[in-house]
Amino acid sequence: MRPIFAAFPLLGLVAALTAAPAMARNPRMVVRESQIVIVDGLRETWQLVWIGKPTAECGAEDVEMATTCPCAGTAYGEAGNLWLIRKRNGRELERMDLKPLFGNLGYPNDNRDNGKAILQRWPVRDSDWKDFDHPPSADVVHRRPAVHIMNMADYDHDGRATEFLVQVGTLPCGKLQSVAIGLTRQNPHLHAIATVEKPDVPLTMPVWAWQALRKSPGPTTVDDWDCGDHGSEEHDDLVVSARRGGIHVKFHRWSCPGKEKPKLIEEGVWPRTD
Repeated sequence: MRPIFAAFPLLGLVAALTAAPAMARNPRMVVRESQIVIVDGLRETWQLVWIGKPTAECGAEDVEMATTCPCAGTAYGEAGNLWLIRKRNGRELERMDLKPLFGNLGYPNDNRDNGKAILQRWPVRDSDWKDFDHPPSADVVHRRPAVHIMNMADYDHDGRATEFLVQVGTLPCGKLQSVAIGLTRQNPHLHAIATVEKPDVPLTMPVWAWQALRKSPGPTTVDDWDCGDHGSEEHDDLVVSARRGGIHVKFHRWSCPGKEKPKLIEEGVWPRTD
């Protein structure tokens, strides 16, 4: 059975426009990544920034653990106090606290996040998990180029590539769950993208649903949970679409095929928060 995503009103639509008290107490910033973004013809610099030194998460010191399902997408990662900062001509326009987007799935976040954001830092290679008797050393992994996070795209099809995906969790086994962060024509401030039907709840979806939405405004149907997956006796799908810069997502739950044809058990808007 799929978990129900927690609702957190207004979190996805309002950026932190001033420095938080925690930043004043710990002013050290570690830039994880910088990206040039064109917004309405103007050149901006967006930065993913750790406030304070991040800690290892699913670290390369234990490759066998880092390549298990709970670490999917965050293997060789870092965790901590993560913010997105937006600048123009060297002047900071606004910043957004990304930590509240994490830890809302129940698995495996209930015992991993504890109020932290998690980002993969170094890539995993196939050879890392094929021979646990001879894993790469942490030093070898740490010499690899950093994983690029801010891959800008136009997920809401408003004509501007001003959003990027951040993985905020994973579901069994290796189902990467992501939120899109950025700007839209309807909201010119940094925020987590939401649907038209649930504007106060950041839209969390499997990465392949976001990829389908990026490719086409739809409507496009994608599988979310298959029959037999972890003993499931039901099949879930999502229908994603975008119109006039607004995203719409519906879910369907079907009975699994047997002697009878699959029957629709439940349908509604996504994300489910009831």
